Amino acid sequence: MSDAMNKDEVQDYSHRLYKIMKDIDLSVGIGGLSKSCNVPQSKIRYWEKKGYIKSICDDKNKSHRYPYHAIIKVELIKSFLESGYTLSAAAKKAKVFDETGSIMHKIVNKRFNGLAMVDQNPSVNMGPIDGEEDKSLYFVESGDQIKAKIIKNNKNI
Repeated sequence: MSDAMNKDEVQDYSHRLYKIMKDIDLSVGIGGLSKSCNVPQSKIRYWEKKGYIKSICDDKNKSHRYPYHAIIKVELIKSFLESGYTLSAAAKKAKVFDETGSIMHKIVNKRFNGLAMVDQNPSVNMGPIDGEEDKSLYFVESGDQIKAKIIKNNKNI
C-alpha cells in the first residue's frame, strides 16, 4: 500500500485481501514438505506412520496434505536429530510446537479485520481488544519496524 492510496482504495484492497486470507489453503503435499525441509519423502512417511507428524487427508483426495506448520515441526525434528537426539526424543521435543503451531493460521482466520492507513502508514487491523470493544489493535509499519497501537474504533484513521 502506498501513501497515495485514498481511503476507498484501502478499504477495497482490505476487503479483497480479507477474502483471500480467509479462504487460503495453507497446506503442502509430501513433495513440497520434503523439498522445503530437505527431508526425504520416505522419512516423512515413516514419521507420519509413527504419529510424529500428521497429514490432512480427506475422502475426495487420497493424497496427503500437510498443514503449513508441519514444515516447522519437521524442521524442528530434523534440528533435534542433528543435535544428537533420538527420533523419539526429537519428536517429543517438537511436539510442544503442536500446541502453538497453527497459531498464525488462527490469527489470520480469527483476528485479521483488514488493512488501513494509520498516520499515513500501512497497518493491519487485528480487531477489538478484549474487554474494550471500542478499541482495536493495529500493527503499523513504521520504517523498518512494526509498531503495535491501540486505536479507538470511532477515530478516523
